[in-house]
Amino acid sequence: MSSKIMTRSLSVRTLLAAVLGLAAVLGLAAAPAQADPSVSPVHVWGSQVRVRACPSTSCGLATTERLTNVTVQAFCQRWGDRVTDGPYYNHYWLEIITPQQRYLGWVSAVYVSGGSNDGPVPGIPVETATSPVYCEYP
Repeated sequence: MSSKIMTRSLSVRTLLAAVLGLAAVLGLAAAPAQADPSVSPVHVWGSQVRVRACPSTSCGLATTERLTNVTVQAFCQRWGDRVTDGPYYNHYWLEIITPQQRYLGWVSAVYVSGGSNDGPVPGIPVETATSPVYCEYP
């Protein structure tokens, strides 16, 4: 390949890289598909509620922060392990952001106001096998 063609080819690549870089900085580049980042406030009524890394009591903690009578932001909810506390029981778990440390994690719907036994919390999208809702956030 002649040096003129190589220089022109290199210049086109450099220009293309610069344009793509600028587009990414300006938010014009196509982004990978991800979940709807909308959130809704929910009230955690429980005391010292643990925030898990997944919707199961067998999962580790997402944070050492515990929730007590606080409003958090919830993304979605999905069916998981059953949690029982007194007369309350539920299989739904909500994906939330903790208020102080801002960690992403899961809390049982048992400790969230507004739901019923084994029912989803109203107003929060529910992930199912056939729904367009996807609960995992990067």
